[in-house]
Amino acid sequence: MSFSAWAQSDDFNTWTKFKVNHKIDSRFSVSGDLELRMKDDVSKLDRWGLTVGGSYRPYSFLNLGVGYETHLRNLGDSDWKFRHRYHITATVSFRYQWLKVAVRERFQQTFDRGNSETRLRSRLKLSYAPTKGIVSPYFSVEIYQSLDDVSFWRADRMRYRPGVEIALAKRWSLDAFYCYQYASSQGRHIAGIEVGYSF
Repeated sequence: MSFSAWAQSDDFNTWTKFKVNHKIDSRFSVSGDLELRMKDDVSKLDRWGLTVGGSYRPYSFLNLGVGYETHLRNLGDSDWKFRHRYHITATVSFRYQWLKVAVRERFQQTFDRGNSETRLRSRLKLSYAPTKGIVSPYFSVEIYQSLDDVSFWRADRMRYRPGVEIALAKRWSLDAFYCYQYASSQGRHIAGIEVGYSF
């Protein structure tokens, strides 16, 4: 494939998210976030998203979570639609000196105007996590697998995401990242910012 053909097939997007997390005790926490996504080389609004969820940490290396999402998506020609999604997540993580490794499995089901879509998302994340310091670079790769198809091991989508997490203050954090999303329909180059507040 020529470079021009590749460039025409890919799109540049931006993702902006504000996250709030409340730690109830050492094991339970609740969270919510609001997200805005732009598409078509940042010329059009892609979607608004609202997520609420909770997590439980039975062991120091294991985190279990559930969440509900609703998205208002731009279909073009002044047509917008809502879709709803729930997800169930399990994350196993461990640390060796300055390296933190996290493996996340997420089952999600999306409901869209009477139709449903079921996927399994598998993510590996490697982070530089010093005992002292406020900056933590990371890289993650995530595979989306459709559970609606006969062929289970078909990669429906892949995301490659380098970024850096910064502890801005005691309660505030910043995640700045670039993500390349591969899909058979269209690739996406994504620049993203996530601001977090914990209390």
